[in-house]
Amino acid sequence: MLGCSTAVSAHKDDYLGDTFVFVTLDRGEAEAEYWIDWRSDPKGLLHTAGLEYGVTDRLMVDFSARFAQPTAGADRFETEFAEMRYRFGDEGERPVDVAASIEVAHERSDAGSAHTLLEPRLVLSRDFSGWNATVNLVETLVLDDSRRSALEGAAGIRSPNFGAWNFGLELQRERALENSTLLLPQLWYRVGMDTFVKAGAGYNLAGEHNRFIRVAIETEF
Repeated sequence: MLGCSTAVSAHKDDYLGDTFVFVTLDRGEAEAEYWIDWRSDPKGLLHTAGLEYGVTDRLMVDFSARFAQPTAGADRFETEFAEMRYRFGDEGERPVDVAASIEVAHERSDAGSAHTLLEPRLVLSRDFSGWNATVNLVETLVLDDSRRSALEGAAGIRSPNFGAWNFGLELQRERALENSTLLLPQLWYRVGMDTFVKAGAGYNLAGEHNRFIRVAIETEF
């Protein structure tokens, strides 16, 4: 987290896109989050609400749902997913910190199709001089159409603390359900001891070149 002195708490929150971090919530900790996107394609709003919980000091679970409000078309739940993540050891014990994640998701497109996904993920993280670099390797298994399964990935870099501020950059590659190479610069601001506001602008370098603006608020309790 921003402004904290220990290495373990320095990078507990996930990036603003789909890059998961190494550090998990502690046992009994919970984090509620809400995101809102202004999207260009499909044009309209996307709301995301989620809850994370630390089962042990190294194992956490995450349950989230996304609700779309397109400018043209009916409102609908777009995605529901559940994720479980385990970290191997504590941050800084090894040259590269390693965690593993498994996620199951049900996604619906604006064209009306629906798919169930299973995503095992390897998380590789390294801190250097206050910066954090994280790489995710993801095998996206499309359970109802195995021909669309693909190896995907995401990576992020986050700055040291500048008072209550941090900045970062993500690059995410998707191939299974859509052709997307997403670039997402972002800013983080610490509102309180355990509350953060994040904002960023995403641009797809491939496919339809769609874009979005995202604002998120996350708080631990």
